[in-house]
Formats: sequence, C-alpha cells, structure tokens
Amino acid sequence: MFSPMTQSANPFASSNLARLQYHFPPGVSWESLLEKLEGQQYCAAIVGRQGSGKTKLLEELAEHLKERGFKPEIFRLAGEVSMREKERLPEKLRRVLKPGFILLDGAEQLSTRHWLPIRAAASQAAGFVVTVHRTSRLPTLYECETSPRLLDELSLELAGGKLPFEEAETLLIRHHGNVRAVFAELSARWGGEPVEAEAEAAPVEEA
Repeated sequence: MFSPMTQSANPFASSNLARLQYHFPPGVSWESLLEKLEGQQYCAAIVGRQGSGKTKLLEELAEHLKERGFKPEIFRLAGEVSMREKERLPEKLRRVLKPGFILLDGAEQLSTRHWLPIRAAASQAAGFVVTVHRTSRLPTLYECETSPRLLDELSLELAGGKLPFEEAETLLIRHHGNVRAVFAELSARWGGEPVEAEAEAAPVEEA
C-alpha cells in the first residue's frame, strides 16, 4: 500500500500519467499486435470503453509504425466535434498518401453519413486504424479492457504500491471501468480535494 504524498509529489498527476506505457495482458506483445495488423492489411479498429486506454495504445502504435517505415498521422475527434469539422475531415485524409498512415481517434462519433466519405478518403493511405467504443465496421485489431489487476499494476508503477485490498475493484465499478476517471479521483484524494460524483457520459453515435 502506498502512503499519502504532497500535491507536488502527487503520483496520479497528469504529467505522471502521460509517461505510462500501455500494459498488455500476458500473451500479447507489440510484435504479435503488428503481425495481426499486417494480416489485416493495416486496416483495423482498436475497441474499448471510455477510459480503457485506446488513445494511449494508438499513440504508441504510431511510434511502432514509424519504426516500420510508415509515416503515421493522428487525427482526433475528441470532445464536442462540430458537424463542419466532421464534413471537412475527408478532405484532410485525402492528403495522406503512402507511406502515410492514418490513425483516427474517436471514430464512434461518426454516423454512417460521415463514415462513408471518410473511409473512401483513407483508401490512398498505407493504413487506417481507428479507435471506437464497440466493434464496428473495421476488423478488430485489439480490444482494450480494464481490470483490478491492471489498475494495481499501474498504481504500483505510479505510486510504488498497490491500492488497499479490493479498492481497485471498488473504484472500477464506481467509474464503470474508466481508468482515467479512477486516476482523477485518486489524484483528487492526494490533493485533499472533495471527490465529486461521476457525471453520466453523453450518448454518442457509433461508427
């Protein structure tokens, strides 16, 4: 178990979270994931609920694609994206040509009307990987999952100790598996701030 620290030494501060590497479960590695992606002709989806690590995995995938000679570009549909931005996205994607590789974060925000021109625009790139909340129109490359074991591993890496007995499970249930929200609560605890109830997520359109 870790002990409380000052706010300046908060192990769950955003600057510390940014340095975390994605944790694969036993039997999964970057080598196996890239082999699977190649078998899918570099066209696939990273699937997982909000706060399960999809964005982190996508960002690390970009670095591994660079090592393979690709030129990945990350496009984000984060937060509230206007209709105008969605309609202009195909124009941006058409500029990405081989060995350019498109990584699209937040594709669950796209309706069918927006998805079709975006999918067509991405056809000239060397690859196309998206993140979505649920299995969708592209084959699944990897499904991000959270668990008490994973949360304990991350807490050990960040704070040098595991959470109190059964605390990891309690926190994940409270935040519906959203590790990002769990860390926000733990960060607030370290700073002595009151922990507010989690706001219900707004519905989104699935790709």
